[in-house]
Amino acid sequence: MTQLSFLDTLDPPQAPTKWTPPPRRKVMTGAYGRDYELEIVENNPEPFEVEVRGIRALITYSVGFCTYTMDKPGELFWSETGFRSFGRATIDPDQIRAAIEAYIDAPIKDGSGCGGKLVRWWPIWVLQWCQNRTRDLEWCRDDVWTQWGADKHKESWDRHDREQLEALDRMKAEGIDPDAVISSHRPKQPPVSMIELTTGRAA
Repeated sequence: MTQLSFLDTLDPPQAPTKWTPPPRRKVMTGAYGRDYELEIVENNPEPFEVEVRGIRALITYSVGFCTYTMDKPGELFWSETGFRSFGRATIDPDQIRAAIEAYIDAPIKDGSGCGGKLVRWWPIWVLQWCQNRTRDLEWCRDDVWTQWGADKHKESWDRHDREQLEALDRMKAEGIDPDAVISSHRPKQPPVSMIELTTGRAA
């Protein structure tokens, strides 16, 4: 006769449950002023539009709700990238409008709001071009990237200038005015025509 231990009388442990991510689907939208594919969780509501102070935004939902501009680059929005997420867990259009309004009117301090003033939005690559140009105006080329020697120093600046000019060409192709980008940011910069178009290189 086999003697059972106390552990033998207990139910066997259950196999651990493997977490399976919820199914996702892709939805084509007009966000960013062009056809844009969003991937959302299957049981999310269909993306829908709201209008706040005359500005249309596409709404999707994850932990909170996300807002996407539906206007072309350079138009006003509550984020310079054309996208902003909100932590509020609601899909009610009236509550969403109220949350966006509150953010627009909240003080700028610590990124808590827009200070009552909307900003012009630009694609990320355009913002990067503008930020690089700001640094170009502040830096002394003889002092930056010198640690790798003369050849690498020249190669680094040549690549940098090439990328800046390629961004200008892309802006022209996509109908984005670089001087409009410059004028919507601080600190002030000289117009593109005073530097890039006359010297053939970035600022």
